[in-house]
Order: sequence, then structure tokens, then C-alpha cells
Amino acid sequence: MDAILLVGGFGTRLMPLTQRLPKPLIPLANIPFVERQIAWLREAGVDHVILSLHYNAELFQRYFAQKTPDVAISFAIEDTPLGTGGAIKNCVPFLSADRLYICNGDIFTTLHLPKMLRAHRDTGARISIALNEVEDPSRFGVIETDADGRIHTFTEKPPRHLARSRDINAGIYLFEREVLAHFPDGPCSVERDIFPALLRAELPMHGYRAPQYWTDLGTPGDYLQAHRDILDGRVRIPLGTREILPGIWAGERVDIADDALLRPPLLIGAGARIGRGAVVGPMTVLGRGVAVLPYARVEDSIIWEGARVLRDSVVISSVIGRYAQAGGRVTAGLCGDGGQLLGIAGGQAEAA
Repeated sequence: MDAILLVGGFGTRLMPLTQRLPKPLIPLANIPFVERQIAWLREAGVDHVILSLHYNAELFQRYFAQKTPDVAISFAIEDTPLGTGGAIKNCVPFLSADRLYICNGDIFTTLHLPKMLRAHRDTGARISIALNEVEDPSRFGVIETDADGRIHTFTEKPPRHLARSRDINAGIYLFEREVLAHFPDGPCSVERDIFPALLRAELPMHGYRAPQYWTDLGTPGDYLQAHRDILDGRVRIPLGTREILPGIWAGERVDIADDALLRPPLLIGAGARIGRGAVVGPMTVLGRGVAVLPYARVEDSIIWEGARVLRDSVVISSVIGRYAQAGGRVTAGLCGDGGQLLGIAGGQAEAA
């Protein structure tokens, strides 16, 4: 079975973290998110994944040239942005099956895809859309269904007080391949253009509801919250490490000073170093080769591969990019790859 991953976006809401690294390649619990998505699709029976690419497409090609996933990988590259509908149409030459999954590249979910497939077959839908109920639907596309689950309205990002449903488009679809013949050539939006047009044409479209964990990783707050949910056990995914103490997972060859204080839950990547007198955790992820220097404190933060937290520094509720440095007191800071984040008065931070 085929699947399309829509991973061509710029990731502007996560800047500066995505300035050099496309959003789907950012780590989720120390593994690039796109790799976790492919594993999720593989478990559902997908044997061919098409990556719809634009921004930094060569980084995806380079990454998968060094990987050997258990599925076939194809690259559909847009020379200019085509929107979600145009991106899907651009993948048609790579398709080999009559039915396919289509997934946004920033959706982290435990949705059981085989159950969604069974429901898709049972309803006779040509398109099935996974739904997720949220308190505030104003950031998303809102969908109304009838009692049988058939979709009868789409409203893209309505004001909260005007939303007629709290069911949102969860960014995960099942398509019959024949539907793609309705897509025009050129840029278009599947949410704003294609779905409403197909609804007017009375194409059978159904919403799929199921208990699931779901989040959009598109903002720093959502990205941090997803890690909190992983660490506190609300969502369970493979960590690829061993639990060295209750609630503390560590990779190989970690170097932890005898008087360092580790506060669970905490994930420590392979080769990380934690200096004397340092305090790390709770709700913290250290990537591969991270160095927390003596007497530093890191809490509720994600520190990417090779980064350094300088001596006597305090880093709270922050994300520090690969091979970057954080120093002083940093609260709610963001630092892209190779940057430097320096704490200043009042608990803020500035990038250098």
C-alpha cells in the first residue's frame, strides 16, 4: 500500500529551529520525526512512502541515502510551492496502488490506521478523513458529519465562537486513487479547494473518529508538550534506550558525574555528558552527545544533538538546536542549529 507524506513546508512557526532543518527532520525523543512517521505507516502495512518535498528537499534525499528503511521511498519534488492539493497531484506518477494514505508531516498521533482502513471499506467512502475533537478549533479545519459519519460541511479556521463543531481535520486521509483525477494541475489547497468541490459533487466522504493521542507539532509550545506527554507516559513510543533508574532512560556511553542530580522523567541520548553538580530534569530530553557543563540546570527543555549548556547556566522550557550553546539564565528560549543563546536580565534570552 502507498502513502504520501506532505513534508514540503517551510516550518515558519518553528523558526529559528527550522532555519537549517526541515520540520519533519526535527527530533521527537531523539529520533527524526519523519522516521517515526514512516515506522508508524510501515506497521499499518504501507510498503511504499512518497515524500512530497520542496523546502530543503536535498536534506531529505541525503538523510535517506544514509538510511535503509523497511519501505520503499520515493521523492516527489516541487520546483515551486503547489499547496497541499498540488503537492498530492504531483505524487501521482509515483503511485502503484489503488488506495493510499495521505498524512501531513507534522502530525504526531497514535491513530490505528488499520481500523481506519476497515471503516473506510465498510462505509464505501472514496475519501476518509481522520477527525480529532479539540477545545478550540479556530486553528484548524472544522468538519461536520451526520449520524452515519458522512461529511456535509468544511469550514477552514473559523473564529472559535462561530465553529459549528469541535471536530477538526486531523491531517490524515485515506483516498481511493480514482479521486485524484478530480485534482486540477497547478497550485491548489486540498482543504480549501478540493474537499469542498468534491462535497458539492456528492462524492462519498466520511469522517473517522477513534480514541487517539493527537497533536500538531507546528509550534514550539506544541513541540515541548509532545515531549512532556511522552515522558510522563501519556503516549508511548519506542525510546531506543534503557531505563537506568525509574523514569530515567539513557543511551550508550553516557557520562554522568557522581554528584549530578537527575530528576525524572528524563531521556538522555547516547554519548551525552552531565558535569559535576549539574541538575537535569524533570521533563527534559538531551540528544546524542549533548554536554551539560558543571553546575548547570536544565528543566522542561529539549536539547538537540551536540549542543552545550554552559557552566552555571539555567535553561528552562527551551529548545536548543544542534551544536548550539546556551548560557546564563534562559527561559522559554529557542536557538537554531549552531547558534548561541545568552541569558539576560529578567529570564529572557537573546540569540547571538
